[in-house]
Amino acid sequence: MIEVYQADYQNADHCLAICELLDLYARDNMGQRKPLRQEVHEKLVEDLMRRPWIRVYFAANKQEMIGIAVCIEGFSTFNSAPLGNIHDVYVKPGFRRQGVAHKLFAFIESQAREMGFCKLTLEVLEGNLPAQETYRKIGFVPYTINDSAGVAQFWQKYLT
Repeated sequence: MIEVYQADYQNADHCLAICELLDLYARDNMGQRKPLRQEVHEKLVEDLMRRPWIRVYFAANKQEMIGIAVCIEGFSTFNSAPLGNIHDVYVKPGFRRQGVAHKLFAFIESQAREMGFCKLTLEVLEGNLPAQETYRKIGFVPYTINDSAGVAQFWQKYLT
């Protein structure tokens, strides 16, 4: 039975699982294909704790943490309401295509509705077709404001 719950930063097992799962994600073909830097491991949970607008959720099978989602609260100026950006999603390979992401997202959506969020957003790599299929089944669609302007793109500029 898969359980989903919010991470507790006071729980040492949860703190360890955050770093372990995000490191697995970083090493994944849909991640950066290399491990998290040691300094990231050392400060990640502390940095998350200082940012109450970031929430971490786990999917667990018995005692094993098998999935993680990191959600960041943002704000929609067009709706004058909070929104949630599901920034990182990772499920261990042996548990993929078993409904783990669906359960994570259902829990996150429930939490978002309770907090009055107007919508959830996420980024997905163009080449990550399995994730795109999952997200579509859950109800996500490519982001547009109006049809004539096309689909939004997610860009970045490194500062460090």
